[in-house]
Amino acid sequence: MVMSGKSFRAGRRRALAGLGAVVLASSTVGGAASAAVQIAPTAPTVLPRDARIVVLDWGLIEVVLSLGVVPVGVSRPVWYTRLDGDPPLPSTVVDTGLLFQPNFEVLAALKPDLIVVTPWHAPLRAMLERVAPTFTVAMFGPGLDIYPAVRAATHQLGAKLGRDREADALLQRADQQIAAAAQMVAGTGAAQRPLVVLRALDNRHVSVAGPHSLFDGVLRQLGLVNAWQGATDPQGMAEADLAALAQHSDAQAVLFGTPPAIAAGLSRSPLWHALPFVAQRGVAQIGPIPPTGGVVAATRFATSLVQALQGVPR
Repeated sequence: MVMSGKSFRAGRRRALAGLGAVVLASSTVGGAASAAVQIAPTAPTVLPRDARIVVLDWGLIEVVLSLGVVPVGVSRPVWYTRLDGDPPLPSTVVDTGLLFQPNFEVLAALKPDLIVVTPWHAPLRAMLERVAPTFTVAMFGPGLDIYPAVRAATHQLGAKLGRDREADALLQRADQQIAAAAQMVAGTGAAQRPLVVLRALDNRHVSVAGPHSLFDGVLRQLGLVNAWQGATDPQGMAEADLAALAQHSDAQAVLFGTPPAIAAGLSRSPLWHALPFVAQRGVAQIGPIPPTGGVVAATRFATSLVQALQGVPR
């Protein structure tokens, strides 16, 4: 099952909004946690390769798995699988609860050597530190250029988890695959037009990859120009109605991760078919790839996009 972009974004917003409630409740929960858990010792600069890791973010789960590390626990593993699930997460990994409302009893029982979080978990950090040393890694956020941030996060986690060689090898493979994709772009003439990268939310609204998004960074590596230069959220994405896309008359477009029911709605939409890039050139389509993913997601986006663009008229 693939969760729609609208469902994911709404869920992420609800999770972030719930941080306020978490902070208000922290004195009660923190007290309960501290009654059962001693203050965690400081983690060594580099952890042993068999260290027990908990990860409280789906994008960071991808990075950790891509380095050859299987966490002992993660936030809502089924959501990671529904979002993308590449690399696959073993079924033995324990569910630690919601992204920003982890189950502290479960965390304590897992006895992790390290908990990996994002800057968005800052209100929880003191409580998490009572369970285990906590390591913050930023892959998206206000002011971040996400593609370089994802690469930096891969290096950070590789160094912390004793997987420097794995991180270097992963990034080298990604560079080679994206470079090969860029050569294919040069051969197709796709760089002649700007590209708008869309995920349909329903038959009237889309999520668009904007400046500094993960996908925008990949487009730059491929020699492509992102047509959407408007404001975005911290993930580099923007919600827009179809009318807002009409101004991009010279663009080509790619849809990613469109569920069948939404695709059927778009096929019946006169407004969709009236958009210049639909009416004149058609739209390339690729599978679901998370815009908050890591290097694996970025590489898949590059290779999938180039293959899809080969069949699009110029």
